[in-house]
Amino acid sequence: MRYLFLLFATTLSYYCYAQEEVVFKTNKQFYLKGNSALIGNNIVSAYSKKSFNDGTKLNDLLKQRYVDIDDDNTTFSSSQATLKIPENSKIKYAALYWSAIYPYNFGKTTIVKLKTKRKQITYVGDDKRDLSFNTVLFKTPNSNYKPIQGNIIFNGSNSEKFGDTKPYGCYADVTSILQNTKTPSGNYTLANVKAAQGLVPGGCAGGWLLYVIYENENESAKYFTTYNGFLDVFKEPVDIHFKNFKSPEEGGIKTALLLGALEGDQKFKTDNCAILNPNNDEYVPLFNKVRPRNNFFNSTISNDEVFFLDRIPASRNTLGFDLLKMEIPNPNNTIIPYNSRDATIQFNSKADRFYLFFVAFETEISPIFLEGKENKASILVLNKEEELKEEEELEKIKNLVSISIPSMPQGYYLVTNVFSVKENATKWMSFLTEKGHNPKSYINPENRWKYIYLNIDMDPYVIYQKRKELSKIDYFEDIWILKISFKQFSW
Repeated sequence: MRYLFLLFATTLSYYCYAQEEVVFKTNKQFYLKGNSALIGNNIVSAYSKKSFNDGTKLNDLLKQRYVDIDDDNTTFSSSQATLKIPENSKIKYAALYWSAIYPYNFGKTTIVKLKTKRKQITYVGDDKRDLSFNTVLFKTPNSNYKPIQGNIIFNGSNSEKFGDTKPYGCYADVTSILQNTKTPSGNYTLANVKAAQGLVPGGCAGGWLLYVIYENENESAKYFTTYNGFLDVFKEPVDIHFKNFKSPEEGGIKTALLLGALEGDQKFKTDNCAILNPNNDEYVPLFNKVRPRNNFFNSTISNDEVFFLDRIPASRNTLGFDLLKMEIPNPNNTIIPYNSRDATIQFNSKADRFYLFFVAFETEISPIFLEGKENKASILVLNKEEELKEEEELEKIKNLVSISIPSMPQGYYLVTNVFSVKENATKWMSFLTEKGHNPKSYINPENRWKYIYLNIDMDPYVIYQKRKELSKIDYFEDIWILKISFKQFSW
């Protein structure tokens, strides 16, 4: 296998392919009191054990080899990272991703002088590529390696447009493994991750990440969503739209973005990441002390404004592997406003092409919204798509746990919204009145929240049918049913 390139245009010629991608789709969504942690490491570098910190060289001119730190003759690649989560936390979800440039196992170059005094580089591969790249070894703290067979998100060998690089991306749900780990905090190692070594047009690159969501009552209510896909970002902006949440009504709103990407070159600039400002429909560049606005994907592993170095090796230049978790600046809640229900992130690059394979979005949400999503013992949130049969839905409504609200009559209530801020409740009721509805309200003495409802009936079927009718209206997307009774009564 041979690839011909002019030396002066080695990097630019690599970026001549048209975009081809696996569109990102929602993989998981969670609503809970908790937080997340993101760790990982690269798997190819200039050294097998030592950290690599030189940021002056282009990746495609640097001969690379497998990182292998475990002193285990049964593995051929391995790197480590340390997970830290608070005590008394419960693992809710854990996802393992790995991705690499893999056109062949090993590549090299030869140089031929031309009559024009330019030099021609020929990239030569060994024509070997293991098809089992979705199988790796995973080690949790104080344990031995466990074989993991992941789902293949993307396989570049199936596309001519990725002929020189053949990148791949894999994913595995390892939630049960971490839940059964006695002490989740500690060192995690991933081994036998396959990638190209030597010299490859564009440069060798590869690495892995572990994304963990945990429940903890000391944390605020949050919305978490993860996306699977493989985006080829180059010269055309790519947008990812997040929805299905509702931000708080008051206080500062914290939001975080988590990314995993391949091929970002530390020296090569012009790539960026931005978030849409809903007030003026303009994109605001994201950046911090570690990630410049014009070189956001710069071959680093970071947590907010610091390098994440609790790993082996702790390279500051991960040579084409980017991993980050960063809080999105939200001055005066202008980017994620109160009661916001969506957000859009945009990626682009003018010269430093990169592959995006992991995206997660996290934001604080209204505790009221969390109640509607999680506390299904007393509140049932019904899907618009009616995934269950009508009889099953009605049975669930009948079996709702009844709550007691003094002075409120018994029955099934069709609730349109809940507010902790009085002014917001008043605005919502005025809005519904303008739309021709007749809203009513009550205050729950336990949390002092104001519930806005439209209908009440002793017959669950009547309320069920009304909900079906109203749920077709976009501003009633979160409508739900409550069952209320006096304390002296039982159902």
